[in-house]
Amino acid sequence: MALVKVCSRGHKNPSSAIMCQECLEDLSRLSPVELGEDDDGELLEILDVEVALDDIDLEEATLIPKTPPTTQNDDDCLIVFPVDRLTFHTDDGLVFSAGSGDIVGRAKTGSEILQNYPTVSRLHFRLGQRDMSWFISNLSDNGTWINGQELALGEERPLAPGDELKLSSQCRLTVAP
Repeated sequence: MALVKVCSRGHKNPSSAIMCQECLEDLSRLSPVELGEDDDGELLEILDVEVALDDIDLEEATLIPKTPPTTQNDDDCLIVFPVDRLTFHTDDGLVFSAGSGDIVGRAKTGSEILQNYPTVSRLHFRLGQRDMSWFISNLSDNGTWINGQELALGEERPLAPGDELKLSSQCRLTVAP
């Protein structure tokens, strides 16, 4: 039995791969798994990644859903499609995106939009992603709120599509996938 890394789309890759050879998905945080094979070479093990296609209208597949498609497995665990970047919308209709590890603020990611808000810090918050979940870490003394709850300096909280971020007293952002 061989050790392989399997991307969320089910492509098998060498255990040392950091990127899927088929779809270019980041595999650097995945651990290799041992897959069993029967006489025909078909996979016997079920992958830990589930894909929810039941609620997707294929004629509208080019539209970006307001929230990521979800499903529940037999253990009642919520499965969310992973995204590699989050999109932020301001109340003024302006949009920017950021990825895991990015620092958002007037001097970093989103600076072209956030520079218009003098109370937003130059380094306001950091985004992170672990186990297909997004997190925000507050880097600012000027105040960061998620859905009305203030984050302490250095505090990390989960972040999800639809969450409303308030940066200081002047800037509000809505999170979209």
